[in-house]
Amino acid sequence: MSDDDESPTTYSKPNTPEIDKLKSLIISSPSTGSSDKSNESFYEKLQEYYDLKQQYDQKLRDAHTQWNNSKPPMSLEKKKENYQNFMMNRKCINCNKGPGGTIFSQDGIGQTRKITAICGCEDKCNLNIEIYMGETIYIPENLDYYKQNVEELKRELTEYKLDLLFNLRDEEEVLAEFRTIKEQLTENLDQLCTMKIAFDKQNEEIELGQSSLEIFKFFEQEVTPNEEGEYVVNRKKYIEIMHKHLNNLISQFKTKTLEYKKEPTREKLKDNFEFLVNEIQEVQNSIREEKYHIIYMDTTENSAKKGFKKQKIMDTYTFNPSKYSLDNLMVTMNTKITEFER
Repeated sequence: MSDDDESPTTYSKPNTPEIDKLKSLIISSPSTGSSDKSNESFYEKLQEYYDLKQQYDQKLRDAHTQWNNSKPPMSLEKKKENYQNFMMNRKCINCNKGPGGTIFSQDGIGQTRKITAICGCEDKCNLNIEIYMGETIYIPENLDYYKQNVEELKRELTEYKLDLLFNLRDEEEVLAEFRTIKEQLTENLDQLCTMKIAFDKQNEEIELGQSSLEIFKFFEQEVTPNEEGEYVVNRKKYIEIMHKHLNNLISQFKTKTLEYKKEPTREKLKDNFEFLVNEIQEVQNSIREEKYHIIYMDTTENSAKKGFKKQKIMDTYTFNPSKYSLDNLMVTMNTKITEFER
């Protein structure tokens, strides 16, 4: 394969579960002032990075396909030789020059975790990408941590106030310690607020669509838009109102059933069935999805046997609904793009 030969282009826009996963975990932190718009920009650049990497990797996959499908079949030694030549003469995905290719890398852990891409050619092009992927944390654990810190700092503040009141310690010393603790308390309260907002956004808040908004209006529940123009309600309130709506639908279905019994026709039967599937079942599914993020079965194997033929007793199946999914209990913070040139 010569330097000027291009491998077959079988590239198509990749499915990138990494980005979908990050989108589900990332939040806008009040402390950093980041917005949904900046998050969208981050996703776009992240997608662009993975598009480049996918195209770059696809060229090698296409070359392997050529070697494996060659007629007559290519020997293993020849494949190894072609592979070495391909890697030595690899071109940069950005400038299409070589040899040197493009250097994609991942480094660091936690807040220092980043992905990079640079031109590997001697005469380098402008390609320079550095994206920090942020740190994923477990929200309940952090909520408990900051709650404990806040309570402890409040207790210390109270002790210093009492020391100052009863002249048990030097006033300047107490005031200095008081200011330090107050600053720490403010920082921990900010972090606690950020974690609580993240938790509520992913678990306790539901954005209403137009149909859901109409249902709330029917039950005289006023919902005002937030700063982003979204109609958001508490999860508990949503389930409560949707249960009322479901009860109304069931009453309507009973009325329709009685009408059918009085005058059984195919049209009425079809209408009742469609009402059951398209109205009642849809609302039931909506309530279930919001009430439990995950529903799964646990199986307990039963090795006991019974009867003359020693037949195996049926296994025990336990229905386990979970209020929160693990994904919704995690959040990714401090994502940023430090370099993005092409």
